[in-house]
Amino acid sequence: MKEKTLKAGAIILSAINKDSVALLYRSKLNDWSFPKGHVEVGENAHQAMIREIYEETGLDVDFVKNLPDLEYITSADEDVFMKMFLVSSLDDSKVKIEHENDKIEWVPFENVVGKLSYDNLKEYFGNVLPMIKEK
Repeated sequence: MKEKTLKAGAIILSAINKDSVALLYRSKLNDWSFPKGHVEVGENAHQAMIREIYEETGLDVDFVKNLPDLEYITSADEDVFMKMFLVSSLDDSKVKIEHENDKIEWVPFENVVGKLSYDNLKEYFGNVLPMIKEK
């Protein structure tokens, strides 16, 4: 049996508009996604999520709540188990992209599904949106 890759990610609520979330455009992959990444040795999922958010967006965040886990298979046939969190930006103006030509956009809830690149993330966001709205 193939070992699962452990990742951590988050849906980041805007500090200014609580009905918007940060989406990350990765130019290298030409896709829109939530900030996420691998859990490194010596980290737990929460620590990895905080680190990945800071690396990919420059944002400092406050933990709001745990969201349901997400499991998927990547196009490279990688079996991923991702711990997901809901967090809130402390200062939306601190956005700083990690890679040239990447972008961070604050997207209203009703436009998130249309902007995300992957069907599994679209379905996931639709499923967790009621949990997000109850904050």
